[in-house]
This record gives sequence, C-alpha cells and structure tokens, in this order.
Amino acid sequence: MNQVIKELYDMEAQAGEIMEHANISKQKLQERKKQQMEEISIGIAAELEGRMSLLRAQLEEQAKEDIKKLVEQNRHQMDLLDTAYRDNLTAYAQEIVRKITEAS
Repeated sequence: MNQVIKELYDMEAQAGEIMEHANISKQKLQERKKQQMEEISIGIAAELEGRMSLLRAQLEEQAKEDIKKLVEQNRHQMDLLDTAYRDNLTAYAQEIVRKITEAS
C-alpha cells in the first residue's frame, strides 16, 4: 500500500513538473509571438512610411509641374494681351478721342 501511495506521489510530482514545463514553454511561445508581432508592426510601419514618402514626393513633383504649366499659360496669355494692346493701341486711342469729341 505504501508503495502505491509512493508511486501516486511520484506521478503527481511528475505531473506537476510536466505542467510547470508546459507553462514555461507556453510563456516562451507567447513572448516569441509577441516579439514577432512587434517586429511585424515595426516592419509594416516602416513600409507605410516609405510608401507615404514616395507618394509625398510624387505629389510634390506633380504640383511643381502643374504650377510650371500654369505659369507658362499665364505668360502666354499675358504675351497675347500685350501684343493685342500694342497692335491696337492707335485704334484704341482714336476710338477714345472720337467718343470724347462726339460727347462734347
């Protein structure tokens, strides 16, 4: 009977050791999983930052090109207006003088 009790006690001690080892293994796995998740999060954040930087640079370049086109269009329109003004200056002046003399 004492032998049976001793064996049961030994089995209980072994079961306790197995459970303790299982808990330690579980904790290690959880820590490893947590570390992997943190590494993945850092990697994703870095990748997103890289993509955002690239998009920001592309948008800035596109904005510069759009501004350049607008400046060129405005210069062209100003040149056309200036040419029209110089070409028709005499006609405009004569029309102004005619209207002034007719009103008098």
